[in-house]
Amino acid sequence: MFVNVAGPVVDLSAQGLQKLDPSFTCSEDTHTLILDGNQIMKLDYMERSPGLQQLSVASNRMVRMMGVSRLTELRVLNLPNNSIGYIEGLRDMPYLKWLNLSGNNIKVILSHCLSSHFLTSP
Repeated sequence: MFVNVAGPVVDLSAQGLQKLDPSFTCSEDTHTLILDGNQIMKLDYMERSPGLQQLSVASNRMVRMMGVSRLTELRVLNLPNNSIGYIEGLRDMPYLKWLNLSGNNIKVILSHCLSSHFLTSP
């Protein structure tokens, strides 16, 4: 299906995707990947696009955040309106500055997975 997608912003919104093809990669100059409005349940093969800085997978069918932790350069992670129950894997994303998990089914925040810059006290 998609072997190598190029451009600073790759928008694959509303394409009816249920998963990413095993050969999926973003080119090195791609910094933003948008997968909104599909039927994606999990993000496989993300390690093949390690330079991504922004990822949006809004309004899909994701139940876990597995896969995004391989994107260690992420600054923005947008995952609203899915079925995510556990917040996990954030410790592996030291540059993450903005996280949206609204409209999910969050039951547990695994604090050992959170970086210190998310844990602020008054």
